[in-house]
Amino acid sequence: MWMIILLLIILIGFTGNIVSLLRAQKHASQRIIELLEKQSRK
Repeated sequence: MWMIILLLIILIGFTGNIVSLLRAQKHASQRIIELLEKQSRK
C-alpha cells in the first residue's frame, strides 16, 4: 500500500518539475523573441 503512495508522490513531484521547466523555457523564449524584435526594428 505504501508503495502506491510513494509512487504517487514521485509522480506528482515529477510533473511539478516538468511544469516549472516548461514555464522557464517559455519565459526564456519570450525574452529571445523580444530581443529579436528590438534588433529587427533598428
